Amino acid sequence: MKKIITALLTLTMAASLAGCGSKPADEPTKSPETMIESAVDFYTEVWDALGEDRQFAAVGGDAEHEAEAPAKFAMTDENKETFEYLLHVNDELYDMLDDDTATLQHMMNTNTFSSAFAKLKDTSKAEEFAEDYKAEIQGQHWMCGFPDKVVVISVADYVMMAYGAEECVDDLVEACSEVAPDSTVLVDALAVLD
Repeated sequence: MKKIITALLTLTMAASLAGCGSKPADEPTKSPETMIESAVDFYTEVWDALGEDRQFAAVGGDAEHEAEAPAKFAMTDENKETFEYLLHVNDELYDMLDDDTATLQHMMNTNTFSSAFAKLKDTSKAEEFAEDYKAEIQGQHWMCGFPDKVVVISVADYVMMAYGAEECVDDLVEACSEVAPDSTVLVDALAVLD
């Protein structure tokens, strides 16, 4: 009888030890999908995430919505030329963007930092938009200095586009990633090709 009890105890211990060694693999945690109320609200959150030490003198928005922070840029026929000039987008890129758009530029020199956060009309075209925007920036003939980098970041149904000084652009990418962990950098390239 002692042998049977000993054998049962041994089997029970072996089975319990075998269970300890094979835990199911943890599934990778997914970042929650970013919900965006408006371009201005999201960009303001990104701007705030920079903190005062990395913020700079800036202006955002169109003439009607101008502010010293990210602000609404109404994508109207009247504002089209200004938007295209500030962000260096062509007609095709402009037409890919919805009216929910916020802009922010360095107050002294747009080549130091110029950006927009805009909803895409067709989110399946985010990569196409990013590559075409990069080509547009890299094809510019810059005067009064030139930007170091161009980036395009995809966040939900929106794109964040920016060009400017490396430090300013890198800070934007970091803050955007902090606010929207599910964001994807589609373009991070030199703004000027040799």
